[in-house]
Amino acid sequence: MSTFWSGWVIILTLIFLAIMIVVVAYYWKKNSAANANRTVDSFDGIDENDAGVPNLLLLSYLIAFIIAAVFLVLYPGMGNWQGLMKWQSSSEAASTSTTSLAKQISQVPNGDTSFQALSTAPEVVVAGRALFQTHCAACHLNQAQGQLHFPNLSDNVWLYGGSDEAIHHSIVKGRNGVMAGWKDILTEEEIENVSYYVASLEKNRIISEPAVKLELGKTVFDANCTTCHGSNAKGNTAIGAPNLTDNIWLHDGSVEGIISTVKYGLNNLMPAFEEQLSDSEIQALGAYIRHQGNRQNEKIAALDPDMVSKGQYLAYAGDCIACHTGEGGEPFGGGLGFLTPFGTLYSTNISAHPTYGIGDYTYDEFYDALHKGKGKHGYLYPAMPYSSYQYVTDEDTQALWAYMQSLNFVNTRNEENKMMFPSNIRLGLLGWNIAFLNTDPLQYPEDATEQWKRGKYLTMGLGHCSECHTPRNVAQALIEKELFQGNLIDGWKAPNITATELYQDRWDVKTLTDFLKTGHSDKGTAFGGMAEVVQNSTRFLTEQDVAAISEYLITGDKYNELDRSVPQLNPPGFGDLVPANVDIQTVELKPLSSNDPENEAKLYGLYVQTCGACHGKDGKGRKGIAPTLLNNGIIMHSDPYDTIAVTIRGLSPNFMEQDSNFMPMSSFNSVISDANLAKLISFVRNKLGDRTVPVTLEEVAGVRRDLIKGGYAGNIHATTTPEQNQPNSVIE
Repeated sequence: MSTFWSGWVIILTLIFLAIMIVVVAYYWKKNSAANANRTVDSFDGIDENDAGVPNLLLLSYLIAFIIAAVFLVLYPGMGNWQGLMKWQSSSEAASTSTTSLAKQISQVPNGDTSFQALSTAPEVVVAGRALFQTHCAACHLNQAQGQLHFPNLSDNVWLYGGSDEAIHHSIVKGRNGVMAGWKDILTEEEIENVSYYVASLEKNRIISEPAVKLELGKTVFDANCTTCHGSNAKGNTAIGAPNLTDNIWLHDGSVEGIISTVKYGLNNLMPAFEEQLSDSEIQALGAYIRHQGNRQNEKIAALDPDMVSKGQYLAYAGDCIACHTGEGGEPFGGGLGFLTPFGTLYSTNISAHPTYGIGDYTYDEFYDALHKGKGKHGYLYPAMPYSSYQYVTDEDTQALWAYMQSLNFVNTRNEENKMMFPSNIRLGLLGWNIAFLNTDPLQYPEDATEQWKRGKYLTMGLGHCSECHTPRNVAQALIEKELFQGNLIDGWKAPNITATELYQDRWDVKTLTDFLKTGHSDKGTAFGGMAEVVQNSTRFLTEQDVAAISEYLITGDKYNELDRSVPQLNPPGFGDLVPANVDIQTVELKPLSSNDPENEAKLYGLYVQTCGACHGKDGKGRKGIAPTLLNNGIIMHSDPYDTIAVTIRGLSPNFMEQDSNFMPMSSFNSVISDANLAKLISFVRNKLGDRTVPVTLEEVAGVRRDLIKGGYAGNIHATTTPEQNQPNSVIE
């Protein structure tokens, strides 16, 4: 500031303070003559009395003026006067550089003004950071990490190429990325097919759709999308068409988001800054962008590749991707909802994004979340299985951390939980931990084999099998003494998998290993939530680790003792039964009885009509069509819940392995009455599962009520009327 203007600022400031002091003194003196009982004037019958200004108000003004005067003496505020404290701003944006930005750039060694060379000049990077915060951070965030629709500038993926020239062009001239919408050209089915195909191109993303749907999507892609994205879908930097085969999404990468993009198109605009920024400022911005990229590259390069690889394996063992990926969403982007008695929880983004994910977590913060249920911003709900993950060793935790740090950024914002009061108070979860979290280490008997120990570590730790297969109390804490005795989740019963139940149902290490490794075995096929566990987790484990889990479960442990006195089941099959011709809608069946051959023939006839076409007249299944029911683990299980649920809600294949998938199973929700369904299931469980306790009408009606309440009944290949979906309806 010039001396002239500095003088005027000082004079005007002092005049203002003097005037205000005079005003306060005037009214202070006037108060002595005031008379609150004297009427000055009247308005509409309301008297205005001559009351004085409250002394407290005048005293407050006086104190404020004294403080202001002291401040102006000690600190800057009077023109160029810096105050007795000689205080100066330390703000990078407000501070005045001793040299100009252009001069700083010219002082770079060897005269190299490439963005990479400039990124090694601290003063240029500092200036670039200040400029970035002012002009770029609103869209690209403060660390250049990007967000939805605005790219990450700290990685090595560039829509228009990452050369200095391309970046300079983007800043100076701006960019306008346009994709046409296809809703008037493609059918809804074609848009859906091509969207699923595009999603399937991403590495590590599992798309549970049939191969024919993806093939149809590829046909649509080849006919309409290759001009911009290329025949290999790897994009075209000349026009800013993105690579669709990597796992980096500028726009919403969920299947729903891809469908929206294909349907309605996009028009993404970056403004031009050639009128706002000088050449030196543009160079400083380029230097800062390169600096952020270098930092991210150094962070990734510092990770031990062996630890990252081990961490990825452990992440598969922990099934992290299943919970932390929304329906059709980007891997690790969170957003999956969990219904609880206290409201709905949503899994969080655990990608390396520093704002939306866990990229800004320290190792200690990650450790606390995994082992103690203590997140960076508060205690975690026990839907995060830290009660199991607490057993993960320090070495394995470090490997997991390395892998998580290596993940690409996912731009998904975390969903807000919808929990009722007082469950929404995070501090209360500390009380939950104190009351219910058992922090005792895992115990291993001295005579246990190394494989059994490994199995327990995986099962009780990262595998967290008890979290689904163990009942919970009213506070949603695991009931430790009922380990593996089953629990209702998402309309399925995570079945009792105690050693005694597995022994009685004739599971052994081989069949259980096959089941966990492939989803298929002589005992049936994984479905529902268990199919997702196989799909996302256990199939990636080594045969040895899966066998270790199987041995641990088959052998038993504390609170899961094996009782070999229980007789093993030996299903007889249908034998030489001859099916009777029956009308599904009108047939009247009696309860199963070995003394009523006519009724058994009717029951078998009903089975042949409803189940035999797919599962075979002998119940042994048909390859590529349906799994065996004879000796099937669910048919033989002591609890018929899942057998009943399958018939009411139907079943879709998981498409994990196209060659070994079965066809979808239709819902029998509106085909058979509850009474006949109970008798049919009793018949099938008796002949193919050796279970003699009949399924009752009340059990079927109870399962139906559960499924209707959860919205699961008849949702696969079935059309029902509102009347048929009433909880107490029985369709005769």
